[in-house]
Amino acid sequence: MFKVLIIDDEPTIRKGLINIINWKKFQCEICGEASDGVEGLEKIEAYKPDLVFADINMPEINGLEMIKSAKQIVPHSKFIILSGYREFSYMQEAIKIGAFDYILKPSSIEDICEVVKRAVIELKYQRDDQIEAKKLRKCFEESIPILKEKLLYDIIFQININEEEIKEGFELYGIEINEFVMIMIEIDGDSKKKEPYQRQLYQFGIVNTVEEMFAEEFKVEKIVLNNKQIAFIIGTHETVELLEEDVYKKVHSIQQLVESCFDFTVSIAISTKGKDVDELHDKMMECKNALAYRFYMGNSSIILYRDLSGFYKGQDNLAFDGIDKVLCNTIKTGNEEDVVHILGQINDKVIQTNLDPEYIKTFYWNLIYEINMIRISIKNLEVQDKDLSHDISSLYKLIDNATQVKELQDLLEDVAMSVVHRINRYNKKNINQILQKAMDYICENYTMSITLNELAEHTYVSTYYLSRMFKKELGKNFVEYLNEVRIDRAKELLKDNKYKTYEVAELVGIQDPHYFSKIFKKYVNMTPTEYKDSQL
Repeated sequence: MFKVLIIDDEPTIRKGLINIINWKKFQCEICGEASDGVEGLEKIEAYKPDLVFADINMPEINGLEMIKSAKQIVPHSKFIILSGYREFSYMQEAIKIGAFDYILKPSSIEDICEVVKRAVIELKYQRDDQIEAKKLRKCFEESIPILKEKLLYDIIFQININEEEIKEGFELYGIEINEFVMIMIEIDGDSKKKEPYQRQLYQFGIVNTVEEMFAEEFKVEKIVLNNKQIAFIIGTHETVELLEEDVYKKVHSIQQLVESCFDFTVSIAISTKGKDVDELHDKMMECKNALAYRFYMGNSSIILYRDLSGFYKGQDNLAFDGIDKVLCNTIKTGNEEDVVHILGQINDKVIQTNLDPEYIKTFYWNLIYEINMIRISIKNLEVQDKDLSHDISSLYKLIDNATQVKELQDLLEDVAMSVVHRINRYNKKNINQILQKAMDYICENYTMSITLNELAEHTYVSTYYLSRMFKKELGKNFVEYLNEVRIDRAKELLKDNKYKTYEVAELVGIQDPHYFSKIFKKYVNMTPTEYKDSQL
């Protein structure tokens, strides 16, 4: 029920409004009455009415001044002025302060009821909107942990992320990355042999243990990478210094707790310190490289990346001025010819090094591991996954059992080309589907005002990506394509003599006839009138 307050210095008016109108019919009830503006404000404060009837000429405070003050208390309430003043200035002031309606005394019950009916309709819309807004906000708040984790996942794997999106996401989800250490926990053994519910239970147990252990002194953000690996960003509050030794002690306790409570063991990698969001990817790679050294250290290990300087001397020599990163970046572009060329360079350089075979295996392992993570990133975006050349668990054995460089090089080429082919398929399929969806939307809605931003929201891609897609695939930008669709339709309509030029412009979504004539001439090389005459 909507609450109604009557404010008028004439008792007969108040009683008449209260008793003559069937308030229940309008889902309303009288919550009170007042004889002047001061008392009216007091009761507005007390009752928070939805609908207020007020006279203008009242003692102490007139109705207009009272409404101005009342709007601060109940901004969404409907104020109906019931007054004997017919001056336009009063009506103008009433509109200015946001009164719902202005009824002159005397008025018929029917007229008053009609105003009440309209006010109640608006109140219902407001109420429904508020309920819907609360539902949407609740859904959004419940989704924040998932959205937050997805954003962090995209950042550490460098998937379709730019600085503006990161900044907006951090503000929206309440993420703050300052000084941090990343830890990565991997379940030892083959988790695929476990039932799905067991794998979920394992992940839940790990996440719960880490959050409980770090929550008091540290800020923790988690990112589930796959069935076996979970990364955690461990940061401190502003007044606390981040010490890797403290992180190590807690990680050791976490490992013991997990292994004592569950029937599996975990290996844990700890990165060096990072300072901001730009270093998340590098720290993730430190953890992955550290975990790779279970090859030497065995399962149930805790590995600090800073302690691997001795291990990595050979690998540093094999970095070849960043050729490994060049290969990964080239794979992401889908350029097969360049990938083949870089693979040949790697093969030549490895043969020329004459280093210890274990160092060479480590180099290939780290490179193949990172390429495989690119594959996993693409796989997570696809529905089907039919062309895997190797799963990650088999790579350990294949590399460990290799007896010559050619075997390692063949494996690298197999994995690299498999991933680059997958990226090409995914990009081609995705571009075709998204672009076709955008073109269909334009063809269906060209009569309305369409913006690139609206089109991007419809196709669930960024405006930048969609704009580039139009240019790359069609050789024209979004506006040019939209204009072509409109001009093609305009040419058909101009053949019908019943339409004037300005009517054709409106029918194809262009409100300015002069602008319509201008672009029509640009695309057809004649004005609409000339084209119409040419069809006679």
